[in-house]
Amino acid sequence: MKLTITQQAKIPKKLFSELLKKLPPIPEENVELLLTNNEEIHAINKQYRNIDRPTDVLSFAERESPSPDPKFLGQIIISLDRAQEQADELNQSLEEELRFLFVHGLLHILGYDHEKPEDEKVMLKEAYRILGRKNH
Repeated sequence: MKLTITQQAKIPKKLFSELLKKLPPIPEENVELLLTNNEEIHAINKQYRNIDRPTDVLSFAERESPSPDPKFLGQIIISLDRAQEQADELNQSLEEELRFLFVHGLLHILGYDHEKPEDEKVMLKEAYRILGRKNH
């Protein structure tokens, strides 16, 4: 799968592209990642979700668009500001938090959700598998 990254900082593409190899087989070949700041993700969150605050990650599944491109999986948007705040709170590296947020966004695009506790368990289990972490 091809990964296109638009970013405001220099984060190595390899940090994310290696995670794509751990996905189950899917027909789409391309995914886009935008690494941005709190201000931009706030505006996107307000425009598309009517939520007037910044968030850590947003994802938009191409499959849900009116005329989907069968080769495009979707777009993941991550706030580098929020990722750094969360990494500091969790006492982990920015890179580890970015990897988790990227996988979280990917799983949403693939149809996973965490509205119900049982769905959250399934989603986290798959996230940890892709990340190579043990379940907590």
